[in-house]
Parts: sequence; C-alpha cells; structure tokens
Amino acid sequence: MQRTTPSPRRRVRALLLVSALVAVTAACSSGPSEEELRREATSPAAASRRAAEERNARGLVERLSAVEGLEHVLTRFTDTCSRPPEDSLLEQDASPHALVCDIRADAYFGVRGDITNVLRRIRAAGLAEWGPHDGTGREMPNAAGTVTYALAYHRAHGRFKDGSLMPGPALEAPGLRIDWDRDRLPLPNRIEEPAPCPPRTGVIHERCSITPKPSTTVSAARARHGTVLTLHLGGPGATWHEYFTVPRGD
Repeated sequence: MQRTTPSPRRRVRALLLVSALVAVTAACSSGPSEEELRREATSPAAASRRAAEERNARGLVERLSAVEGLEHVLTRFTDTCSRPPEDSLLEQDASPHALVCDIRADAYFGVRGDITNVLRRIRAAGLAEWGPHDGTGREMPNAAGTVTYALAYHRAHGRFKDGSLMPGPALEAPGLRIDWDRDRLPLPNRIEEPAPCPPRTGVIHERCSITPKPSTTVSAARARHGTVLTLHLGGPGATWHEYFTVPRGD
C-alpha cells in the first residue's frame, strides 16, 4: 500500500497548531493551582471586597423597592469566583486573570398602576443615569435605554410614525438593566421565572440564594399586579463585576 507524504505546507500548519496548543497548556499550568485560588477566593481581602459589593448590589434593590408602585417579589443573587474561560489560542487575547469573582442579581417586582408613572418615579429615584446623556447631563430622547425613550415607546405603542417597529424600551446603565412585561405591544416581552439555584458545580467559590424564602413566583405576582418588572445587576461597568481578581502570572 502506497504511503502518502504530507506536503510541506501541511506539515508547517500542523507544527504551528501543536506549538499553539503547547503554549496554551504551558500558560495554564504555570498559573496558580486550584488550592491556591481557593485560598485567594476565601482570603480576608476577597471577603472584604465581597461584603462591600454585596451591600452595594443589595442596596440598589432596596432603593428600587422603595419606589412607589413597585412591590418586591424576590431576588436571585449569585456570587462566583472561577477561572476565566480560555476562549482564544492567541496569548495576547487570553485573560490576564487566573481567577475572577463576579456578583450578579435579578430582582423581581410587581407593578401597581400604570408602568409609565412608575418609570418616571424610577428616573426621579436617581439609581443611575439610564441610557446615553448629552454634555449637559440630559437624556438623549431618541436613544433606546433612557426613560424618555421608554415613555415615548409606550405612547406610540411601539411603532414609529411610518408604522415600523421601535427598538425595545428596556432601561440600560453600566452593569444595570430594567425590563418589564409588554404583552400587548408589537414586540412582546414577558419576564420569565428565575432559574432555581443549581447544585454546586465545583467552581472555586459559589453562592446562590433566592430571597425571601419561601418566596412567591413571578407568575403569581403577574396574576396579582398585571405587570412584572425586573432589575438585572451584573456585567461590565459595575463595581461588583470582577470585584476581585488574581493575576495569571508569567
């Protein structure tokens, strides 16, 4: 049987791939061990930052709960420390961290009365600058993510004057997002039940809670109030995003 010899080009490609994989493996193996990362995640420094950022996150939920027309239903809170995903073979694109700690939360509220009145009160509460603002600090009215745009969306029933669909009106700020039920509008939106806290998955550090316990469901809150609103905390731009990190090292 005749043997086929790989072409020089194929051999070069194979060698480059092997070299890249070896480099990634070496980079991973040179970092802190699992035990070292667990010590870091439970260290006094991490615990101090964790407590401060948890207070910040839960404080925002409390401030939104105080807005007239909103009744807090439940909050799903997660705090995790894990290795960042290795999503690139290129060294320059790899995460500089061996460990990243994040806080995320989803708070659910029943809405009493007209959602547009509640949106105005949310703006007055000053939780964040929702959506883009101009140089004078005023909302850019035609930009999605602002309260002004959300009010215009409801006034126009989700359509521009030419009949085309308007983008969704959820409020956006760094690390924050507020959304609500819109069943009767052209782009329907329905807040889903929160996922239950999963069993421990073996990450470095993990906490998950749903409060209060026992808590009602989103469906029950919708049946009672008609509309459900949610506040999502997490992602870039917030202090609780990557609140504690450990460098990968050389």
